[in-house]
Parts: sequence; C-alpha cells; structure tokens
Amino acid sequence: MTRAFTLIEIIIVIAISTLMLLALTLLIYTFGNTSTYEQASLQSSGSARAVIREAEALVLPADAVLQTYTFSSGATYTSTSTSLVLELPSIDSSGNSIPNAHDYAAFYVVGTDAYRLLQTDASSARTPGTKLLSTTIQSLTFTYNNADFTKVSSTTIDVQTQASVKQNVLTDHLREQLMLRNY
Repeated sequence: MTRAFTLIEIIIVIAISTLMLLALTLLIYTFGNTSTYEQASLQSSGSARAVIREAEALVLPADAVLQTYTFSSGATYTSTSTSLVLELPSIDSSGNSIPNAHDYAAFYVVGTDAYRLLQTDASSARTPGTKLLSTTIQSLTFTYNNADFTKVSSTTIDVQTQASVKQNVLTDHLREQLMLRNY
C-alpha cells in the first residue's frame, strides 16, 4: 500500500514553513536595523572622541593659547568660544623640543565638520596641514580660565555630536578640561 500525505499534513507543513520564514525575515530586519543604529552610534561617539584626543595631543604640550594668529595660508584664526589657536614648541623626530621654533594649531568648525589646522616650523617633525576630525558636530565650545589670553593656562572643550538613523537621532556629549603643561 502506498502512503501519501494527507491534506491536513500539507497544510500544517505550509503553516510551519510560513511561520519560520516570517521569523527569519524579522530576525534579518532587526539585525539590519541594529547594525545601522550601532554604526551611527559609533560614528557619533567616535568623532567626539577624535576631537578630544587631537585637542589633548596639542593643548597639553602648548606654550600658549593665542588670541589671534595668521597662518601662512593667509587665514587668520582667533581664539573664541568656537575656535582655539595654540602655539606649540616644535619637536624633532625623537620628540624633543627644538629651541626657538614653534608650531601653530587651530581648531575650528565649519557647519557640522570640525577641523584641526597645523602649521609647523621647517625643522619640526609634526605633519602640517588640515585634518578633518568630525563630520557630525552639533556644537564645539572652548572656554578659557582667563579672559587675558597671555594668562590662559587651561581650556575646557565641550563637544556635542549628532547623527541621524532613520527616525532616530543619536547624540554624544564629551567635556574635558585640559591644562597647558608648558605654561
């Protein structure tokens, strides 16, 4: 006698297969959304940290916060609540200070992009140029411990970033006070 599937068995197999397919589709959709959300979160928080790290690397060894400085490109930057200009001792390839030689750095924002501009002395081992630090800046604020820039010995950097994913807005907020060691 030949056995065959009954109509009920076929309907049950189709129903179970459909449920498994729906569960798999939901799992893939959820994974995709979570992955996109996490990537945007990493971009937002990572760019805030990049600004802070770059500022730490240049503020700590700085000799002074300058009120204003004209770079060799002709661009003039002024230390304000939204920009920071630093004078740093030039360093050789071993990291030692070079007497009577200075590098100059400026941090500034254009739209949602944060930049660091570095002008170096010819003898300096630092790499000159403009570096894009973040593309998700909502606000970048600098505060100084003294209104007289010749007496500024620390600056507080406040970075807020924002990234949008579908209907979600992801923000990150970092704040750090940095002391000028060479002040």
